[in-house]
Amino acid sequence: MKLEDGIFYAIDVVKGNIVVCNNVRLACQRFLNFLEDKSWEYEFVAEYVDHFIEFTKTLRHTKGADAGKPLILEPFQVMLICAIYGFRHKKDHERRMTTDVIVFIPRKAGKSTLIAAISLYELQFGETGAEVFTLATNREQATIVFDAAKGFVEYMPSEVKNAYEVSKYEVKKKGDNQSMFRALSRDNKKSGDGKNASCAIIDEAAQIVDRNSIEVIHSGMVARKNPLRIYITTASFTKDTKFYEDMQAFEAMLNGDAKDNPRWFGLLYGLDAQDDWRDPSTWAKANPMHGISIYQSAIEERCENAKLKPAALNEFLCKTLNVYVSANTAWIDRQYWDDSIVVRSEYENKTPEAVFIGFDLAATRDLNAVCTLKRYSDDDYYADFKFFLPEDALQIIPSHYRDIFDLAVKSGILHITQGNVMDDREISEYIKNQATLYNIQEVGYDAYNAASLIARLHDNSIPVKKVGQGMAVLSNPSKHTEKLIMSHSIRHDGNPFVGWQLSNCEVYEDVNGNIKVRKNEADKSAKVDGIIALIISMHCSLDHPMMSTSFGFRSF
Repeated sequence: MKLEDGIFYAIDVVKGNIVVCNNVRLACQRFLNFLEDKSWEYEFVAEYVDHFIEFTKTLRHTKGADAGKPLILEPFQVMLICAIYGFRHKKDHERRMTTDVIVFIPRKAGKSTLIAAISLYELQFGETGAEVFTLATNREQATIVFDAAKGFVEYMPSEVKNAYEVSKYEVKKKGDNQSMFRALSRDNKKSGDGKNASCAIIDEAAQIVDRNSIEVIHSGMVARKNPLRIYITTASFTKDTKFYEDMQAFEAMLNGDAKDNPRWFGLLYGLDAQDDWRDPSTWAKANPMHGISIYQSAIEERCENAKLKPAALNEFLCKTLNVYVSANTAWIDRQYWDDSIVVRSEYENKTPEAVFIGFDLAATRDLNAVCTLKRYSDDDYYADFKFFLPEDALQIIPSHYRDIFDLAVKSGILHITQGNVMDDREISEYIKNQATLYNIQEVGYDAYNAASLIARLHDNSIPVKKVGQGMAVLSNPSKHTEKLIMSHSIRHDGNPFVGWQLSNCEVYEDVNGNIKVRKNEADKSAKVDGIIALIISMHCSLDHPMMSTSFGFRSF
């Protein structure tokens, strides 16, 4: 274990000898560019990296099959240490270049072990009065790194162990009463308020939706000469976090879409956008510990489970392959939906046996959805969608979802209405126009905010029915919709705005097996309105079953 291992890792990645995603390849190329650049204000000083590596040789594993064995850093971890500690200001080697670090990596990739080592090193060799904190969403998560660090101290050689003072909730540097290493979390009300952190480790940062908890601890670091802020996390089910914003900003730097800031460094492991999660050759991209602490056979088993059980898919994508998803448990694998795309013209000359409409009205400044469901037979449907959104609401769509909304507007599936609140007259006019094109059997609606719209439909003699949003009402049409989607019996034009909404759906099941489709509450910006409108229209279809033309007799 030496610093050259980290440099050779970067070289092998850039040469293509190690399979990684594009973001990691770009990060390695950036690291090598920094290493070779002799013209700027920073330089690489090997002795600082060597010092950290010598320190890790005093650490031993405390759990599992490797308990008692020396800690050996993997090459990607050595490269990370090189990036954090190796680059120094030419005029003052006490000043590190890197202050902000992102380690975006799946489960079982040695996160806690590495961060525990960095925490103890910063406490002992950082600034005088070092304050090191780990922050997480709950007490159990926050103490994982802290407990790993205490375990390291317990097994250290006595001459190193004596440099630390360990208590139940704190580790100190011996002889420095101002120093401390503690675990913080939101659920026990211990945050970074009033702290003067020198090193802040945000564990599972992708799950922390309260951005203030991160900003408070970061704001207390302004007086430090060498602050070190580390995000270390696996992907999550919501993008509405400070971490995701910062990761997007770093990705923009890597891809040349934003001005580079050498104070930031990160390794963002995962799949590339074009990768198929079913393809075993792509799995090593997501986890640098592939074949070391996690094995191909284990991933194969999880993958097969995800293929058979849609509810297991998002967990597999998120925690094993480090892919952001919009729901904790996927309702339906989106691939089934995408495999049902047809050219609209295939159905334009066919006359549907019956047509139903379902609509889902939201708050006055949110997305509204209408689904026109055309039934040709019991296992042959075509679904049309239309969405409405006030123009002012479009301006407050989070940046990470703005592209999908802009594409929806361009495609015509999303209509932007004037003003800052929704005028439901445009929705009623759309439904009335649909009634001139088709013989509408029934229009199903959620009663929320629908009174004036329903009155206008009544005035035009359009049959309407209130569809309750409780489990007892929606479970059967939800299950029937699921069955039809998975058998490719609901066709559509493949607009990605609807496919995105399907991928945002998660399913809740009660003890009686009733289900309710809903969006992930952790991501309030994700939308599922179109899918709810589809389920409402399916409720109407089930209430109006197809009539047999054979009257019970066999036809000859």
